[in-house]
Amino acid sequence: MEAQMRVKASLLSFIAGITLLQSTVYAQVQPDIQHSSAKAVQYVSEKYMAKGVTALDDWMIIGLALHEMDVENGSLGTKKIWDEELKKRLHALDARKTTDYARFILTLVAAGKDSSSFAGENLIEKLKKAQLLNGKFADSINGQGENLINAHVWSIIALHAAGEQIPRAKQAKSWLVGKQLTDGGFHFDAAAKQSGVDMTAMSLLAMRALGMNKDESPVKKALAYLQKTQNSSGGYQEGGAFNAESAATVISALIAWGDQPASWKQGKTSVVDSLLSFQKTDGSFAHTKGGFANQIATSQALLALSDLRRHQSYISVLREKAGTRKVLALQDFHSHYWAYQEMADLVKNGYLQGVTAHQMKPDQQVTRAQFAAMLLRAVGEEPNQKTQGLFHDVPASDWSSKVVEKAASLGLMQGSKKQFRPHQGITHEEMATISSRVAKRYGWKKVYAASFTPVNYKLVSPWAKVSVIDMQNRKLIGGTRATSFEPKATVTRAEAAVLIYRLLRIR
Repeated sequence: MEAQMRVKASLLSFIAGITLLQSTVYAQVQPDIQHSSAKAVQYVSEKYMAKGVTALDDWMIIGLALHEMDVENGSLGTKKIWDEELKKRLHALDARKTTDYARFILTLVAAGKDSSSFAGENLIEKLKKAQLLNGKFADSINGQGENLINAHVWSIIALHAAGEQIPRAKQAKSWLVGKQLTDGGFHFDAAAKQSGVDMTAMSLLAMRALGMNKDESPVKKALAYLQKTQNSSGGYQEGGAFNAESAATVISALIAWGDQPASWKQGKTSVVDSLLSFQKTDGSFAHTKGGFANQIATSQALLALSDLRRHQSYISVLREKAGTRKVLALQDFHSHYWAYQEMADLVKNGYLQGVTAHQMKPDQQVTRAQFAAMLLRAVGEEPNQKTQGLFHDVPASDWSSKVVEKAASLGLMQGSKKQFRPHQGITHEEMATISSRVAKRYGWKKVYAASFTPVNYKLVSPWAKVSVIDMQNRKLIGGTRATSFEPKATVTRAEAAVLIYRLLRIR
């Protein structure tokens, strides 16, 4: 009874919020979208009140969370009930299906949980280990199978939504675009010759998560495919039937790429009109027009309706939620800290981690090996698979061996006389030299928007002067508490993070 009262209170709050949208970020949302969202949320909430937690599948949990129904805070049941239910779902995941794990990661993010540490499982690491050397996320979680495009696509989406950087992103992108068919579409089976609307829209979400640009040919071709397959009623067909799920998935893809779904029309009917035409009077959505209420159709419609309300992809909403949770978990890291903005941004986007899950230690010294690891994440490179023994002071048993050898092989960092000094603190002039090398190697030519920081070049080592001048011209020097450049001072985690943040913004 108490849980039902909480659900009713949350539902009333949501519906009341819908009527007050003139003063919110949703003020420009069309009334029919607002009304449809409220009806759908009410339908799902009432279903929960009647049947309990088992009435809500993973996608419905995600959809409700995107409509401000907070599972974590007990609006849909007590925390204890949901923790137990989510643990049951974790143990029921099918190891043959990577998509099961990807979906459950999205569910945990939506529920406010830590997908890298839930019930003793690190699902993030498990999903990353399912990736093959060619970039493909395997069909099964044990790293077997290269046939399913949806396993690849949803692994990318899930990791991105969890606030992670995609490992082997270049290879992952290459594998995906290599499976695009000549008409611009995709099929879930890598061997198929005929495109499908749903898989094409999902692939567009993955392309966005991979950081691709709208002017890239694969993106253009996929969007063109969706445009030419839209039917005369504004909707989409999959599996021989015009259906709600396809319209919803296309809407999510369009929002992710900055398009306005309401402008995607055939005649006077848009894809948004098509989606809304599948909604029944009780608020549910049918798979096909005139059909019965369908759980999958309803949950997918909730995702699309969230996108339409926010004018923002639900994937980016979940990523922000996951990132905020990670930052708030760092108990020694506060908003008044001088480098908070830059460090928080890096944490949210998977470039920086705490020393532990709850400690940032921003003033701790950074070693050369630690900076190498930060650099590899920034440039999207993975550590070597095997240690080659390049440096006498970096044994294969050292955690940093694969990291420093990769950085050295890329020409980003150098050792001397077979020594790398991995656990020695890195100085500001060393960091400047390495960062200048990175910017030149990757062709980053922008200038960072910051004030000019003075440098006393008499204090700079001769071997570092050219690089420090380059960094000063790029306005990358100055991300410290000091008012001038201190070349021989050792670098803190905060100072290294600020430089990485600045480097990422001149790409």
